[in-house]
Amino acid sequence: MASLSLTNLPAPANAVAAWPAEDWWKSYSDPQLDALIEYALRNSPTLGAASTRLAQAAAAAGITRGEASVKAGADLNASYGRQSENYMIPKPPLGKGGEWISQGSTGIGMSYEIDLWGRHAAQIRAAQDLVDAAGFDHAAARLALTTSLVRSYAQLATQHELLDLATTTLKQRQAITDLTRQRSAAGLDTQAEIRQAETGTASLRAEQIQAQTAIAVTRLQLAYLSGALPDAAEKISRPHMRLPAFNLPDHLPLDLLGRRPEIAVQRARINAATEQIEVARAQFYPNLNLNALVGFQSIGVSQLLAGGSFTTSIGPAIHLPLFDGGLLRANYRLKQSRLEEAIALYNQAVVAAAQETIEQLTRSAALAGEAEATAAAHAATQENYRLAQLRYREGLVSRLAVLAAENQLLVQQRTLINLKARRFELQIALVRALGGGFADTRDVATAPAMQTPEKP
Repeated sequence: MASLSLTNLPAPANAVAAWPAEDWWKSYSDPQLDALIEYALRNSPTLGAASTRLAQAAAAAGITRGEASVKAGADLNASYGRQSENYMIPKPPLGKGGEWISQGSTGIGMSYEIDLWGRHAAQIRAAQDLVDAAGFDHAAARLALTTSLVRSYAQLATQHELLDLATTTLKQRQAITDLTRQRSAAGLDTQAEIRQAETGTASLRAEQIQAQTAIAVTRLQLAYLSGALPDAAEKISRPHMRLPAFNLPDHLPLDLLGRRPEIAVQRARINAATEQIEVARAQFYPNLNLNALVGFQSIGVSQLLAGGSFTTSIGPAIHLPLFDGGLLRANYRLKQSRLEEAIALYNQAVVAAAQETIEQLTRSAALAGEAEATAAAHAATQENYRLAQLRYREGLVSRLAVLAAENQLLVQQRTLINLKARRFELQIALVRALGGGFADTRDVATAPAMQTPEKP
């Protein structure tokens, strides 16, 4: 029976925290894994959709900034028609009322809304917060993609080890079957022992097929996650991952747990909702627009650019809301409720992050003790299997004793493989829980507090 070791299953050390780097998967020292993730980051449809949402948010922020700036436009109008005799243009000889004449105007008009109450400034800040949220959402999608891909890749490594175990055991079981046939020919065993040996061999062949099928399916999953077509799965060879140590401190501060893209998304949305309340508040107050026009106007297009056709105008326009059927107050209450929802979602995300991290740390600590116990059990069952084989060859025990010892050893071998797989799974889960190297560069030293905004 093949021998396995726990030397590549280090227990997590409670030392200085090793914050996962942005390219944390490179610590596994597998070039094929690096290439798969690099390809996925370039071609994944999931990341492509997140990038599109980020571009949309940036464009929306540009629209908001443009709406708050000075606006200017040039116009040119020309018309030809009969003028009314009873309107602005008198009848001849003083005017041309009742005649067919041309008219023209051209000029540059400008307008600017003076931001007396900070409405435009708040809109711009809210739009930028939503851009930040879209960027953090992209980082969250990136982290979800990389952790899912590495998790599947580690599963592929485990499936190859299980296939190796089935293949090695099958070879040893076949050798025992041949020996049983020889003993039967010598009158030491019966046909019943031969049938038992053949049944065990068939069972192991079934395990081989199951492991091979699992490998094929996982390869297809890896191709899908990386954004490649299914035929790319055939090019994915056996993984060669090294399991590195992952050091964490005894106590993780809450602000460390908060460095996750999902939590940063919620922080940005709280900021945006807060600014939207300021926008709603400013809508209760008057707004002041400054309008200006410079250009030419004339009756008769031929004189449009004559000196006497020059015209200018400048002046303010003030709007004060008086009665709106409760529209402004309803809008303000809506913005308040959205802020309260954003804060609730933020609190929920922080609690979930803390819970997830503590769970993974608890499992990791328990796994260290389990690994030690499993190593001792494996050594004992391996020695028991070796002795059973020797006794069977000497005719001291039956075939059933060898099968019983072999089954015990198979259980321990599978336990070792699954233990290694769980170590990979826990490391990946911890990387996911701790943000995978994500860092919010904005000033977010303190978490937003639940406060009810003042009424206007």
